Amino acid sequence: MKRIAAGLLAAAWLLAAPLAAQAQDTKAVDDLMSQANKAMQKGQPRDAENLLRKAIDAAPNRSELYALRARARDSSGKFDAALEDCNKYIELEPNDAYGYLTRSRVYVSLDKPESALADATKAIELEPNEPDGYYRRSDIYREMNKDAEAKADEKKAEELEKR
Repeated sequence: MKRIAAGLLAAAWLLAAPLAAQAQDTKAVDDLMSQANKAMQKGQPRDAENLLRKAIDAAPNRSELYALRARARDSSGKFDAALEDCNKYIELEPNDAYGYLTRSRVYVSLDKPESALADATKAIELEPNEPDGYYRRSDIYREMNKDAEAKADEKKAEELEKR
């Protein structure tokens, strides 16, 4: 009986050790992400990008890291790299409208209005009650000199905000 108990105790310890290490890794990545958010708020996107590179190295499947780094890279003019991060985020979270909105913004920065419009429309399809997609698409329509479409989307976004 003592051998069984000792064996169960050893098995529990063997299972707990990787979980404890994983919890430490998660905390470290969360800390890096928090620091990156603060850097973005201070207008330091390059610092945020460096912090997020470390976080992504430690946790390559955490989608939110790619989304934040895409914003940092877009803010510092690294549009192609931002686009790569948006694509990775969408690969990990294909049904999240936020990824398409972020990529749409990057496409605007790259002067690719048709691609930006397609992503804004996809975001609206995924979250039809979210005003941000309509605002983004309205801005894109305005840049394309499609004033009627821009006004319609802006009106829809305002109606959604009132709800």
